[in-house]
Amino acid sequence: MIIPLFYGVLLMQAGSLITVEPAYPAQAFQGGTVVAQLQVSDGRVTRVRALSGDEPFVAPTLNALRQWRFPEDRGEAAALVVVNFRSPNLYAVGSPIQELEIRRESDSLPLPKAVVEPAYPPHSMGQGGVTLQCKVGASGKITEIKVLKGLGDLTKPCSDAVREWRLDPARDAEGNPAASEIYGVCVFRQPVLQAPK
Repeated sequence: MIIPLFYGVLLMQAGSLITVEPAYPAQAFQGGTVVAQLQVSDGRVTRVRALSGDEPFVAPTLNALRQWRFPEDRGEAAALVVVNFRSPNLYAVGSPIQELEIRRESDSLPLPKAVVEPAYPPHSMGQGGVTLQCKVGASGKITEIKVLKGLGDLTKPCSDAVREWRLDPARDAEGNPAASEIYGVCVFRQPVLQAPK
């Protein structure tokens, strides 16, 4: 079900989770990643905090995440969302892997250590976001992906890239690595045809 909102924003409903994709900033000429922690109470996001982020992507990401809605039976919980804005260049310049250093503040959530940027299929001309719900094993590897919002032939490159993300796993009460989940979002903009230098 698609619920239209003002200003061209769309809410996508998958089950009872509603997500809003961040807008790709018009002034951005390269990609970036934002890692945010959400505090959820009775399905509503009560607090959004950027743990790490590249400009100019932080503000649009936090604005979009404030509008997410979770199942009401989730109660009081925290959620981690990793949003990768894919470089608008059709041809990759530099490494597709972005290393992240985020200080751990909570053992209950995993933290990304490396985010792989998705490829952009050369025959595609789409733009927008793909949203995934990801199970993270105690090893820190993504073990399962559920597509909450796809975007045609851009969905598979996003899923393939997210499978390669490396995370420091969540910890249980004894400090041992534990399984958890994150939400991964890949935001694409129609590519700029620019040859590598």
